Amino acid sequence: MTTKKQFGPKGWTPEQLGSLTGKTYLITGANAGAGFEATRVFLSRGAEVVMMNRNADKSTAAIATLKQEFGSDADVTFVRMDLAVLDSVREAAAEVMEKVPHIDALICNAAIAQVAKQEITVDGFESQLGVNHFGHFLLCGLLFERVEESEGRIVVVGSNAYKMGQK
Repeated sequence: MTTKKQFGPKGWTPEQLGSLTGKTYLITGANAGAGFEATRVFLSRGAEVVMMNRNADKSTAAIATLKQEFGSDADVTFVRMDLAVLDSVREAAAEVMEKVPHIDALICNAAIAQVAKQEITVDGFESQLGVNHFGHFLLCGLLFERVEESEGRIVVVGSNAYKMGQK
């Protein structure tokens, strides 16, 4: 089955989503970039968004910006999580399980790239592998049952940046 209603010549707008009232989205790396823009789109349609970021100050600033745009009733919160530290991922997942009864989507967006020199996480992994893959893998595993109970989905944001390294 094919459809021409995807992006097409007229593009896409958030209005095509319809109402997302009653839906809950968890987004990693949501205080900037694509994660922040996804948060804006979901809030514009009435959804609840839980931002999962490592930097509390940047998250607080992002939430202030969003509440200024969408009003003080915008349903956006923050859970601190550092994907480079698996204990932090475990703590964040436990907080989510305690506070978020329903997850329509877990969007694994956070990533690091082009690290100038090799760094190792506290758990012994190369930093890009630890943050971009193992941290999210653990988070997905810890939240899977809640997502499944909610008939939600897990979205992993990828990149074709690997092509930059190909010769």
